[in-house]
Amino acid sequence: MSLRTPSALASLGAVIVIWAAAPIVLKYFAGVLDAWTVNGLRYFFTALFWLPVVYRQRALVRDPALWRAAALPAFCHLLGQAGWGLAPYYNDASVMNFVSRLGFLFTALAGFLLLRSERALVRRPMFWVGAAGSIAGLIAMFRGGTHTGGTSPLGMGILVWTSACWSLYAVNVRLRMARYPARLAFGVVSLMVVPGMLVLMFSLGDWRAATELSGVQWMLLIGSAWLGIALGHVLYYQSVHALGPILSEGSLAVIPFLTALLAHLILGEHMILAQWIGGSLLVLATLFLLSARK
Repeated sequence: MSLRTPSALASLGAVIVIWAAAPIVLKYFAGVLDAWTVNGLRYFFTALFWLPVVYRQRALVRDPALWRAAALPAFCHLLGQAGWGLAPYYNDASVMNFVSRLGFLFTALAGFLLLRSERALVRRPMFWVGAAGSIAGLIAMFRGGTHTGGTSPLGMGILVWTSACWSLYAVNVRLRMARYPARLAFGVVSLMVVPGMLVLMFSLGDWRAATELSGVQWMLLIGSAWLGIALGHVLYYQSVHALGPILSEGSLAVIPFLTALLAHLILGEHMILAQWIGGSLLVLATLFLLSARK
């Protein structure tokens, strides 16, 4: 074990906890602010987090090609984040991270269209097993959730939309921004997303309600932005670099189960057997898809 491994494992563990808690925080604010205001404020504070990172690499930032390369990934990210912000208003927190596992399937499908190197997946049985498991898991989650009120056709549609948009974002980052440092790439994309989020907040949201937040609520909102959106990605990149993508990506399968546990303990949410079966299928399908890619 290298000297960097313990810190990388700590980073990966932090990522799992941070991303597992994200739907809980969003579900809490769903009862306080509208989705457009929550999204706008969280990305505003995320931009403040990334500004020093981008400024330190200002020599690269002056290159117009960087901003052109980031335009399409930023647009996909904006659409995905808009859906993620709406998701807790139509879904239980327990459901959100399970259905987000669809992102692995959508990333593979987007890769077929945009990346020649991904097209070999179609010849691998593991891919088809993972794809079938993803679809079966989604159907089971939907049927179970509609019986308990944990989701709805609109809510499930929002989550599927979100997964598809984030997958297009991931593929386009790889296609267009691979030559730039990861932190700079994510920082620039975040800065480009912020204006759109603020336009949506001021045009569709009741942003004045934010003036009534308490100090603790402001701290929770800012902390969720810095930890969930900004720092979480930095820690994840570190773990991938030190531990490799298979261990890092595979470990994320723990996140939906941890989210469900936190949602039960904090929000009192309950998932029925059909939802647990569907969620487990989605997670297992993710591992099959990951195995097929590697």
